[in-house]
Amino acid sequence: MMNLGPLIERLRRTREKFEAVARKVPAQHWRTPPREGAWSAAEIVAHVTMVETLMTGAAAKITRKPPVAVPLLKRFHIPVALVAWRGKRVETPIPLDTLLLDGREVMLSRLAEQRARTLAVLEASRETNLRKYRLQHPFLGSLHYYDWFRTLAAHDVRHAKQLTDVLIMTMHKSS
Repeated sequence: MMNLGPLIERLRRTREKFEAVARKVPAQHWRTPPREGAWSAAEIVAHVTMVETLMTGAAAKITRKPPVAVPLLKRFHIPVALVAWRGKRVETPIPLDTLLLDGREVMLSRLAEQRARTLAVLEASRETNLRKYRLQHPFLGSLHYYDWFRTLAAHDVRHAKQLTDVLIMTMHKSS
């Protein structure tokens, strides 16, 4: 089985950085988009929460069943590390649940609770080879579940950069 220590540490570290940037966004600007067509900090956090909730729920569900064999040619995918790159803007296929929008501390608490559930699912599968379980990613292709968990870390990095942009635009508008 895989040594989960480095993966768990990466998930903790990327979330720590994400939350640190989110906490810098002034409370009065939390739900205000910095420009037309951009997401507010609250919308970014809601999106990250939704993606992680969906992915973790799917992992918990899919690993209860025997893995489905996937032919080698259908296993190829775009590298997970590209998720963190913000050079190309992509539209999420998951519509934003506006019911998740709330104050900063409430949303970050909810996000932290979800990360705890994610880590619990990962820990519970310690004796399971997650490379045998695959699911299609909307942009990257077929990923095994270790790559899905790596994607969550890269997703945190991507959206921490987006939050930094929101913070910079917000500060620029305030001055």
